Amino acid sequence: MEQGLTSATIFSLAADAPIALPIDPDVHAELDTGMLASATDRYACSIRKFSAAGATLSVETELRQGEAMHLELANGQRLEGTIGWSTADEAGFVFDSPIDVIGTLARNLASVPDERRQVPRVELYQTVGIHRGDRIEFVRARNVSQGGVGIEARIDVAVGEPVQITFDGLRPLGGTVRWVRKGLAGIAFDQELSWQVLIPWLRHVQRSPAANTPPATPTVMSQEPESLIPDKQVFRLDSPSRVREGVRWWNVRVRGLTPHLVEFEAHTLFARGAKVWIDIPGIGGTPAKVIETSHNRTLCEFSIPLRLEDLRTLSGGGRQAS
Repeated sequence: MEQGLTSATIFSLAADAPIALPIDPDVHAELDTGMLASATDRYACSIRKFSAAGATLSVETELRQGEAMHLELANGQRLEGTIGWSTADEAGFVFDSPIDVIGTLARNLASVPDERRQVPRVELYQTVGIHRGDRIEFVRARNVSQGGVGIEARIDVAVGEPVQITFDGLRPLGGTVRWVRKGLAGIAFDQELSWQVLIPWLRHVQRSPAANTPPATPTVMSQEPESLIPDKQVFRLDSPSRVREGVRWWNVRVRGLTPHLVEFEAHTLFARGAKVWIDIPGIGGTPAKVIETSHNRTLCEFSIPLRLEDLRTLSGGGRQAS
């Protein structure tokens, strides 16, 4: 994101080994600092990127590959590991065992006064919904902070364009496109997320397999799931949508509709009997109840049946089962 950050260190939910990193000219904040130490030597360092597997460090000396050392963080943590690679001014430090990245970030926040607590940029790979007008489109998030989100700009967005972003498990967030370049875009939130909201949500995301490894291409939900709707007159769809359960929203893909039923796919499980609100582009929001689930598929019954005119509106993009 192009914004002032309390820390320019990137905390990554992808469990990647540390690699050499290019200098980002858009980031002007200071990096978190630490101390790299062996049995005989100590070296001050700056932490450029921190993941569960290791850290990319700026250090003004070339270290011996394979050397056992430990990394002392400003929050008091001591992390054991070895030097995976080293250059004259940078090194890759590989942890002996996986690290709780969000736990480390939370300890960092706890070590400073409340008024100075600011979550830096967190690298993640998650499908998010971009809502513009009456359209919802899915994109991949690349990173998030309290002030905004970086996305893979596989849709046509323009600088200054207002959008609404839906993350799984959060309320929809209003925002404005700040920059677009090289297949990426940055969106600034209209209202900054508090760290009290962001940290618990990131803990949940950290446990999601989809956040652990960056895909070569955007992850899509299964293409042709077996239908849960027995009605032969169902309209088959492939429509990005979103569902609210309580105060939390989830990105879903609508696969089938009848006047009484809707079937969708999601990366979360909904309990039978749960009451939800389904926002279907072209139709609008309507209440429903979960009546059946199977793996990542959910079947709901509308509280108020859809009108035939609503189905006709969508029939141009779908197909009716024979």
